[in-house]
Amino acid sequence: MEISKKTKAALWWNRLGTKKDLGSETMSLSVNGRRALRFLIILPEHTTQSELAKRFVFSIRNALGPEGVNQIKILGPAIVGNLINLEDFHDFILYTETDLNRWGLPGKELIWSCQRIKVDAVLDLNQEFAPISATICSKIIAPLKVGFFSDQGENYYNIMIQRYGTDLMESGFSEIFQILGIK
Repeated sequence: MEISKKTKAALWWNRLGTKKDLGSETMSLSVNGRRALRFLIILPEHTTQSELAKRFVFSIRNALGPEGVNQIKILGPAIVGNLINLEDFHDFILYTETDLNRWGLPGKELIWSCQRIKVDAVLDLNQEFAPISATICSKIIAPLKVGFFSDQGENYYNIMIQRYGTDLMESGFSEIFQILGIK
């Protein structure tokens, strides 16, 4: 996906004004350490990936057990959220084009809503770099931020998952489960 020059300029400007804080707390997957209990799932920006996102969201909810619905927050474009059917979930934010600024990035109200989110891990389900999701990810304070590999991703994620060749997108999702220690 080609990113427009004005969006690239806005991302550059945004990175200048935001200190690179990918989380000061440490996380552990050990029994004695602190593990991730609350998750924010950022839905993909393209409707073509909505079916995979739906399977991932419901898989993680089922893996977390009966309290899974209360541990997951979902954020993403309204068009994708409507395709996934989020009526079982209590805490989600869906945005539209009107929530974006003239640069094509999240506007002030959407950023303010994102900054209030308190989670242990942010999981960005975009398979390629997505400027809106990356900007949202940078505004949320969480010790663990997981996204898929891209050239720009190192500015936004602690852990980047890289797919090799023609691996299925689902293989990246299974890696996320492994990283989080969820079976």
